[in-house]
Amino acid sequence: MKDLCAIIALLFSANASAESTSLLKAAKKFVPGVAWRSSSAVTGDFTCNGRTTHAILGSRENEMFVAIFVRGLSRRPQVLSYAGGPRDPEKSSLSVEDLDFDPVQFEKDVGYIPKGLIPSKTCKGINLSDGLVDSAHIYYERKTKKFWDWSL
Repeated sequence: MKDLCAIIALLFSANASAESTSLLKAAKKFVPGVAWRSSSAVTGDFTCNGRTTHAILGSRENEMFVAIFVRGLSRRPQVLSYAGGPRDPEKSSLSVEDLDFDPVQFEKDVGYIPKGLIPSKTCKGINLSDGLVDSAHIYYERKTKKFWDWSL
């Protein structure tokens, strides 16, 4: 049983590595001139359609980019850009963010509900953080079919 678990872990690791390599190649193809970091890759249902979506973080000079592959790795991603001044590109990372929240409590805590941000038990958001300034909370706005973000 222990050997079977080790084999499964190895296969999972190899598949994740191949997926990360494919994501990195796609990001370089569609958005050249950016230093993309495969270690920053995150996966989740970011578009609320039940499909797996991939995102990756990159930087160039004093700017950061988040590429989100909505329609697979063979199609151009949606790209959000951020000034590197307030956030440190070297310390920044992406993580999956839960969007299952109580709107009343959210508005109390944050002060407003960003346009198009809807609670979901299955859909996920993306958190861009460097540990220094408030995170950019990235979410998919279903009406416009685009990604937006909010920060404190």
